[in-house]
Amino acid sequence: MNFLCHEVLVCDILIELIQLLAMDSTSVKIDGLLGMLTIRLYDDNFVKWSYQFRSVLEGYDLFENFDGTNVCPPKYVISLDTGVTKEITEAYKQWIITDKALLSLLIATLGDEAIEYVVG
Repeated sequence: MNFLCHEVLVCDILIELIQLLAMDSTSVKIDGLLGMLTIRLYDDNFVKWSYQFRSVLEGYDLFENFDGTNVCPPKYVISLDTGVTKEITEAYKQWIITDKALLSLLIATLGDEAIEYVVG
């Protein structure tokens, strides 16, 4: 490996590390949850699946996204001068990121039969 190639590889690794550190803590938490959810949902195990899914998410303070407690914040910035703007709020962006990540996590825990009901 020549020096330039090695230098580019190190730069790529550092950029990736900086991006990981810049993520909010919820994104990092969600990435690690799938390994903790070992039970997939099938026709005959809803109680066990639900107990594990809920327990893990409650343990990481994320279940309120499923039960409706953590509602979506306003999408657009409201200005005293102009009223509703076209600018999207940062809170909305972060909520959507967490919501989609949790949806992906939920889908990843579904067995083949259950996924048919979700996808169609």
